[in-house]
Amino acid sequence: MIDQIQKVENQTQGHIRKNQRGLFVIPVAYLFAIMTSFALLLAWQAHQVMKQWNRPNNYFSEQAANQLIDFYVWSLMALAIWQYMRVFSLQGPKWKRDLAVHAGIAIVTAPVATCLYIAGVAIAQLGIRDMSVKARLMYNLRGEFGQNIIEYLTILAVLASVEYYRRHRDDQREKLQLQHALIESKLQTLRAQLNPHFLFNAMNSVSCLLHRDTAAADQMLSRVANLLRLALARDDSREVGLLEEVELAEEYLEIQKIRFGSRMKLEIDIDDDVLEARVPNMLLQPLVENACVHGVARTRGDCRVELRAKAESGDLIISIYNDGPSVRPDWKVRSGIGLKNTMERLSLLYKESATMELENSRDGVRLLVRIPLVRTPGRVEIVDTVFPRSPAQSASIM
Repeated sequence: MIDQIQKVENQTQGHIRKNQRGLFVIPVAYLFAIMTSFALLLAWQAHQVMKQWNRPNNYFSEQAANQLIDFYVWSLMALAIWQYMRVFSLQGPKWKRDLAVHAGIAIVTAPVATCLYIAGVAIAQLGIRDMSVKARLMYNLRGEFGQNIIEYLTILAVLASVEYYRRHRDDQREKLQLQHALIESKLQTLRAQLNPHFLFNAMNSVSCLLHRDTAAADQMLSRVANLLRLALARDDSREVGLLEEVELAEEYLEIQKIRFGSRMKLEIDIDDDVLEARVPNMLLQPLVENACVHGVARTRGDCRVELRAKAESGDLIISIYNDGPSVRPDWKVRSGIGLKNTMERLSLLYKESATMELENSRDGVRLLVRIPLVRTPGRVEIVDTVFPRSPAQSASIM
């Protein structure tokens, strides 16, 4: 389990490091597309205002060029700020130092942004009728210094928020992946625990018959081998079809019939519309085993075991009844491996959507399992040899 969790953790850390390497590669095309849209919008607005004031030389092309130069300069500044954040990210215990560094960079960057803007204006020959390039440079250096610092810090705040969100998202993804790995490992461990448990109990049944009925012991041993082969042939899927589970449980019950003989009465009634339902792997075997060990084995006369399944209000209801001794109120505390294992697996798989209750009913004990009803896509073929049926749609093996 630890090895699997460590493997997932290493993969997750590698994925996060990969994301961090690409975290500062902004989609440049998207950035410049957005900046272009804002620049043209502001240029149109400025053109309309100047038009209402009847200003001369009011050309939309000049307004658009002026705004595009300004926005493209700050697009380049945004890319530079994004790169600075690789070192000074404003995250972690040193955020005050990082903020002070960015404040210093903003002071240095403010005149640089102005120089780049004036250089673009000079190349495009904008506004040369009103003011020389040198005079405009000196004017803008004085007038835009504080504004440029504010623009730098605004872009920094936006990028810091984006980085914080991405790190938070990566942390959440890592936690979910580790939690998923823990649940998967725990489910595999619980399922692996069942195989030696039921094998031990089955071999104990063989030993009980060995000295008093050799033929029956030989037949039971053959059944045990077949049961173990069916169990080991399964994959590590969380869930399997109910039909497959019933087949395995029926194989185990046949073993118990050899042990207890004619005094064990068995009835199986599975509704056709739930044969395709998905249930936890190895769900029924420990439950029917519990009915045999704590029900049939503790009675002297005839004892009935009933296995039923039906759909009810969007849930799958599985009922296992035996008319053995009554159950104690503190059965959850005193239950053995089979029931504890099943309760823990149901909790891991379905949380509060699944319940398992053991109650005194009629002249015996009934175990009720309720899980969400999810059917397997496609139709499962129903084999009559698996469920010998009476007109009441039930099987009775005497």
